[in-house]
Amino acid sequence: TLVQAFHGTSGPETPARALARVCLASRGAEVAAGMGLSLGQSLFLYAAFMALAIFGVYYFVSTAPPLPLSHCTDIVTPMDVVRGRLVREPQKSILNLWNCLREYKKDNWWHTTAGIWGIYVIFKIFGPFGAGTSMVLSVLIGALYDEWAEPNTKYSLLAHLMGVSGEVCGGAGGWIMSYFIGRQILLHYASEKMAKLKEEMDKFQGSLFRYMLFLRISPVFPNWFVNYSTALIGMPFSYFFLASLLAIQPAATMSIAMGGMLRDVGEEGLDLVKMGKRGVTMAVTMGLLSLPLIPADDWKKGIQRIKIRLGMSKEKKG
Repeated sequence: TLVQAFHGTSGPETPARALARVCLASRGAEVAAGMGLSLGQSLFLYAAFMALAIFGVYYFVSTAPPLPLSHCTDIVTPMDVVRGRLVREPQKSILNLWNCLREYKKDNWWHTTAGIWGIYVIFKIFGPFGAGTSMVLSVLIGALYDEWAEPNTKYSLLAHLMGVSGEVCGGAGGWIMSYFIGRQILLHYASEKMAKLKEEMDKFQGSLFRYMLFLRISPVFPNWFVNYSTALIGMPFSYFFLASLLAIQPAATMSIAMGGMLRDVGEEGLDLVKMGKRGVTMAVTMGLLSLPLIPADDWKKGIQRIKIRLGMSKEKKG
């Protein structure tokens, strides 16, 4: 029965939780339910995975070549990110990290690249503890990397690859983790959000990919919650991955281009004409990248409205 399938969820049965239960049961949470994890077991596994990630970061940092102390006296640490310093002081944090890692990267390219990308992925997997860091890290990546630069805009394709792959792979990691251990946690701590997720899904008339794309570009739900919750409502992983890959392109382009402009200002000084030209080029690029995110129905409605205003649309008779 439905009650037996969701046995182990503690707390009173609120209307929101009841709707969330129905949402999970009717959308393919059979595998997760079959594991039979309680809330306590789910929280323990989540904490264990986080501890494993922290140990991995500690081991990587402790075995890496030392930082140049003359350039790295006041940089943010991973724990500072968890405490929110990176979000509270983005300008100072980015400049300090850029000055430090720019020197470090000259002799330790692979350690720098692997470390930044790994931190990006980890904060995306454990989303609630790294909320708000994606844009700051993307700007930092754009400021640090100028490899594979596009000739006209000097936009680094390597930086774009790092930012997009970190975002998508980190989100995918959160999706997979939630698929196996997240059901009880979300039902207990975010039942109202899960109910709202179900209500929004009903508006899309069964088009799961369109709904996934909507979640990725809409501010209705936090990014980390989208990563966790869509694993439990029957969203195919292929839809999640492709929608994430498409939706991140405009934001990644903007953040990385901003980082590139900050790098140029730091190295060459402020050139308003050059910055203006690059800003216009990147704005056009972002607009073009955003076009595939417009749903097909909205395209048809927009084209029909244009035809009506231009007098090109004829009313059907009969």
